[in-house]
Amino acid sequence: MKKVKKVSMIWFYNSQNQILLQERWEYSKFWEEWAFFGGHLEEWESALQAFFREAKEELGIDMNDFDYKYLWEYLFEFPDLLIHRHIYIIKTDLFETDFTVLEWSWAKFFSFEDANKLKFPTNPEWALEIVEDYIFSKKRM
Repeated sequence: MKKVKKVSMIWFYNSQNQILLQERWEYSKFWEEWAFFGGHLEEWESALQAFFREAKEELGIDMNDFDYKYLWEYLFEFPDLLIHRHIYIIKTDLFETDFTVLEWSWAKFFSFEDANKLKFPTNPEWALEIVEDYIFSKKRM
C-alpha cells in the first residue's frame, strides 16, 4: 500500500499573470531550486487549516487578510507515494519584496512560461496548467 501525503499549496498571482515561488537552493530536499508555498497536512488538519498554518509559518501572514479561493485538488503518483494536493489561489497587488519569507530564502514572481522551465521537487506541470487556466479564464470574464 502506498504512503499518502496530503499537501496544501499557496499560489499568489499578480495582475501581470505571474505566480509567486519560493527559492529553495540552500534548503533543497529533492534537488529542487524552486517550490510553491505551502506544505503537508498534520493528521488533525483539514486542507484549509493547513493552508492557514503554512501561510503563517512560511510568510508570517494571516490568510484572513486576503481574498483566497480553493481552486482544485489532484493526485500525483510515484511508485511508493501518492501526493494529494489542494490548491489555494490568491490574487495580490503586493510585490515580491512585500512578502517576508520565514522559511527558505526569498520569493520571486515568475511568468508561467518561465516557471515551466524551473527545477521543482516534483513535476508541477498539471498544477501550473490548472492555475494558468483559472487566471486566464478570470481575465476573459
